[in-house]
Amino acid sequence: MPQNGFHIGQLAKRLATSTKTLRFYESIGLLRPPGRSASDYRIYDHATMARAQLVIDLRRMGLTIGDLQELFRPENADQMRSRLLGLIDEKLREMYMQLGVLQGRTDDLSARHAALLATPRSRAPGCVCDALLRPCRCA
Repeated sequence: MPQNGFHIGQLAKRLATSTKTLRFYESIGLLRPPGRSASDYRIYDHATMARAQLVIDLRRMGLTIGDLQELFRPENADQMRSRLLGLIDEKLREMYMQLGVLQGRTDDLSARHAALLATPRSRAPGCVCDALLRPCRCA
């Protein structure tokens, strides 16, 4: 390890991410450009490591790059907690809506499954009318 920080590979390993991801976060401004060693290697300090960990943790929570860029805008620095709370509220609303849609689709598919199971054996083997929840027209 360099005297005053971490090379990008070391940082990536500590954060369980890739060097490509760290370079990307740097390129879009989520991480400030690191210092450089005499041989021009990136040297990340502890503050940058903490910021990178925060970015990675927030991404794992489901926040988008756009969410993070908004969250980390300098004018939002004093409101990070309340802005993060708002983002989490929004994500939860989206998830609950998706769950509702999935529940409706699950109920529908379960009804079709039950109807198909209840199809009389006297019907032609290729008849799937009951799964379509319509009167049989195969006869």
